[in-house]
Amino acid sequence: MTWFSKLLRALAWVIVGLVVLAFIAAIVVYLTLRASRPQLDGALTLAGIKSSAEVTRDLLGVATIKARDTSEAAWILGFVHGQERFFEMDLTRRSAAGELSELFGGATIEADKEKRLHRFRARMNAAWQALPSEQRSELQRYADGVASGLASLGTKPWQYTFLFAEPSAWQPTDSLLVVAEMYSMLQGGGYSSAFNQAALRETVGTTLYDKLRPRGGTWDAALDGSVVAPVSLPSGSELDVRKAAAEVPAITHAQSDAPAVGSNAWAVGGALTQHGAGMLANDMHLSHSVPNIWFRAQIELTTPTKSRTVGVSLPGLPGMVAGSNGEVAWGFTNSYGRWYEWVPVTAPMPITTHVETIKVKGGDEVSVTVRETAAGPILKSWQGREFALDWLAHKPGAIDIHFTNIATARNVDDAIATAHLSGMPHQNLHVVDRAGNVAWTIAGKMAARVTGTDSLTSEFMNTPKPHVWLDSPAVPRVKNPPDHRVYSGNNRKLGGVGGIAIGEGGPDLGARAQQIRDRLRAREKFDEAALYAIAHDTEARFLKRWATLAESASPSAEVSALLKSWNGRADVDQHGYRLVRAFRVQVMDSLWKSWLRAGAPKLKLDVRWDARFEYAAWQAIEAQPLHLLPASHADWTSFLQAQFASVVKEQIAANGSLQNATWGARNTSRIRHPFSRVIPQLGTFLDMPAAQLSGDNNMPKVASPNFGASQRMVVAPGHEETGIFTMPGGQSGHPLSPFYGAGHSEWLSDKPAPLLAGTPLHTLTFTPKP
Repeated sequence: MTWFSKLLRALAWVIVGLVVLAFIAAIVVYLTLRASRPQLDGALTLAGIKSSAEVTRDLLGVATIKARDTSEAAWILGFVHGQERFFEMDLTRRSAAGELSELFGGATIEADKEKRLHRFRARMNAAWQALPSEQRSELQRYADGVASGLASLGTKPWQYTFLFAEPSAWQPTDSLLVVAEMYSMLQGGGYSSAFNQAALRETVGTTLYDKLRPRGGTWDAALDGSVVAPVSLPSGSELDVRKAAAEVPAITHAQSDAPAVGSNAWAVGGALTQHGAGMLANDMHLSHSVPNIWFRAQIELTTPTKSRTVGVSLPGLPGMVAGSNGEVAWGFTNSYGRWYEWVPVTAPMPITTHVETIKVKGGDEVSVTVRETAAGPILKSWQGREFALDWLAHKPGAIDIHFTNIATARNVDDAIATAHLSGMPHQNLHVVDRAGNVAWTIAGKMAARVTGTDSLTSEFMNTPKPHVWLDSPAVPRVKNPPDHRVYSGNNRKLGGVGGIAIGEGGPDLGARAQQIRDRLRAREKFDEAALYAIAHDTEARFLKRWATLAESASPSAEVSALLKSWNGRADVDQHGYRLVRAFRVQVMDSLWKSWLRAGAPKLKLDVRWDARFEYAAWQAIEAQPLHLLPASHADWTSFLQAQFASVVKEQIAANGSLQNATWGARNTSRIRHPFSRVIPQLGTFLDMPAAQLSGDNNMPKVASPNFGASQRMVVAPGHEETGIFTMPGGQSGHPLSPFYGAGHSEWLSDKPAPLLAGTPLHTLTFTPKP
């Protein structure tokens, strides 16, 4: 045998060895995954349960909990959450408390540092001590259920095996941290943006600021019909772009669009339904992930009376977030009210200091010094001044689980009273009842404003806001309006005293809500299918005037043909929609940067345009004042033509040709598992398949690659059997579960699926241990 033959034989044995090792590794990985699967069938005798109970699962994995009472249901829901979603629960509490680095190491230190400034772990420990005994009991029962669920797995949840980590026990206070994290998710971007806006207002003055950021206009769709008077464009003495162009440096940051805001809800009273019950539709818009943020559940109790509540729960919390109990149905959109202020730190304002210690996996501990005033923690500095965040989330009483009591509400008034006493992020609550009532209000505890005025009339608040919680009668609401319709697309809700009480925290333009309102007004009778259809409305009413403008600025016959062939909707096969949308963003971006450069040249903050800059930009396009025209252009016609030419050039460069530049090619889903974001190769196994999405901002069907409807629900209380529900990302967090990704295809195809659980395919029973 020659040396070459020996080499080939040796290489062959090496390859065989590697294949065997890979095969063994694959078996080990599979067995590890298999051992951590949630238990779906069988009988368990456990010390924690106090009476016989069961959990069944249908084809989509909806967990139907049959228990004696609320206490037992909380324990079983904790058990199921602990088995199906413990890792996701753990990430939520760790994110709120600034404890991610203990699990992930140095990669998350900066995120932890930012969260430690809020000291939510200490605040939630204090909140726990102040909770009523019934809430403490419910949270303890839930935590006990989580512990039993973890202990009943064959091994620890699979994610910890791959992270070489151990799960930490779930504490009752951790559920309060979940609420705190929802505050951060829903309001954190608002208070950060509010600081930059306040700095801009102080820099340019209130008059010019209100012209750069109009507070309302023709796209408004307030529930009370209120309108905001239009403001005039800045005069040449207030803002001269052409004069300033040669005197100040250009602003370099760019913006691809206004920030995404989320959630739709609409409801009709019994006068508009065949059966006389109110009917609700709700799709809460959030960033997508695998698994979905929500966990579908159906809770059936036998005492004190038989009841059934169906909807979505949030792993980490007992109870139902949105759903129906047979008498009342409820859903949410984010309110975008003013639930925070920035207060300058001035002498002799007392300051206390706390030291927070971050544990880092594989590294040294990191200390964070937190300085707090009576208003709140000091988080910002600007122009030699420091600013404290006065945020309701920090105040005693702001976080609890009182909202779980909505499961016992018998009518709209009960639900409203519960919502006003609940320590939770402030939301637009839409609620209907079996008797046909329909209402909107703000859920979450509200506080009185300083002297009863809108804080945006000043720059920064000079004194902390008093935090006396408003009694329920003082909280704004709309019940049984004359047209029997309420709706929300994160828009401005009310004018007058009600609007002042809510304040302004960056509501959406209103075009989406206006389109929902108009769809509701187009019919006099509704069933579930009619309400569900509104959720899939992709007509781009908002962009139609921009399409006309684009045609006038079109650089070629080919582009004009694409624009003329547009069907007026944000459908995946449309070229025209993508062109018009990009044209609008390009124009808005160019105008904002040039105006901001002229009006606030020394403002060293990244202040971006929001959706309501639309009013000022469109006024300028129509009036075409020379002093607001970017200096590099001779007239408005050449400016608009240049913006469109830039868009066409960019789309050809990105897609090879305009024929390839469809909206679907741009709007393709990326719904990913946290692990695949770090190791992309895992995406094949863990992520949802990529798919082109119809829909966009400023229309009812909000859809972007990783943001949109986290669920879609339509239900009339007492008629849950005809209710509709879909959600992306799936029910289970375990890739070997039959429910991993379950229901995603129905959500993707807009196919309605039942709200109520279907035929049980799996049954797990619980018996008390003697």
